[in-house]
Amino acid sequence: MRAIAAHRALSSRDQRAIRAGLIVAAPVLMYALVAKPYTLDVRRKLDVLHEQSALLAREEDIVLRHPAWRADSLVADARVLRMASRLYSAADTAFTPTAFARDVTDALTNAGLVIQRVEMRDSVAWSRALQQLSIDVRAQGGFDQILHALADLEANRRLMHVSHLAIDSPPASGESLSFVATIRGYAR
Repeated sequence: MRAIAAHRALSSRDQRAIRAGLIVAAPVLMYALVAKPYTLDVRRKLDVLHEQSALLAREEDIVLRHPAWRADSLVADARVLRMASRLYSAADTAFTPTAFARDVTDALTNAGLVIQRVEMRDSVAWSRALQQLSIDVRAQGGFDQILHALADLEANRRLMHVSHLAIDSPPASGESLSFVATIRGYAR
């Protein structure tokens, strides 16, 4: 009632000003409250639609190439089976580095080298399925013994990689050479 009474109390000039203000404010309010949220929602849905369309196109491409992938998968499975026997088993985290260190020290002692130091490094995960084992060794012996030790490491049934090798002649050692190496093995 008061609003009607207040409306009647306004002069005709004020009433025209209020109507003009409403005519100007109504589209602005409609844009801010209705049109802008609607356009933002439509844009968001279009972006999701484009992402899903791109994903569908990639999946269709995968399905089209599936027979080729199956053949590649069989080749990869055969390689994994062939290499599995050359890798250490990572199922037992304490046994794996110990077995690797045992194989390295056996190769060095069988060659006639005198082992001075063996130091295991922390294993490094290369991927979900492959772990790299690393050991630093220092030994002493003759040149033929060092060559024999390297040949034993290479002939080992497990995959080993000598990543660092230094052979030095320490002072006052006679025929003896110092052998320092970092040897890596792999576990799965």
